[in-house]
Amino acid sequence: MRYALAAVVLLSQVVPTIAAGRIPYGSRAGMEVTVTGIEGIGTSRAVIYVRHTRENAKEFCTEYEQNNSDECVQQTLREVRINDDLRGNCQTGKFTTLYGDQLRFAGPNRRNGDGPKFVIIGASGPLDASTASGYYTALSQFNALCPGRAGTDP
Repeated sequence: MRYALAAVVLLSQVVPTIAAGRIPYGSRAGMEVTVTGIEGIGTSRAVIYVRHTRENAKEFCTEYEQNNSDECVQQTLREVRINDDLRGNCQTGKFTTLYGDQLRFAGPNRRNGDGPKFVIIGASGPLDASTASGYYTALSQFNALCPGRAGTDP
């Protein structure tokens, strides 16, 4: 019973997008996937299972592409190539994004306002605070895996 209560408390603290059953795979409107399961959130073996559904594709088409056609939905479903899970180690900060990128959350940026609020390191070095670098999507995915490590404020 005690463990069940702890699990409920932990899940209630998970990022709102996860609680709503969605997680972003990109920075554009409608770029979300549906959460199908979670394991070990906040631990060294955090996993979020996802699926890119027809409904997700439809939302991308209508919200970003401004296209309500079935052709857009079919094309989006064909073209979006992401992993079916997101994995992380909340102790080391290492995580794998939905695109398979290996990143490391290195904590708060201590450079006195120079750069993003948190440091996320990829293969080519730290991500800058741009949407092109994938910083905000990566931060959202890390927050979902490891709630409380970075807070919810990018």
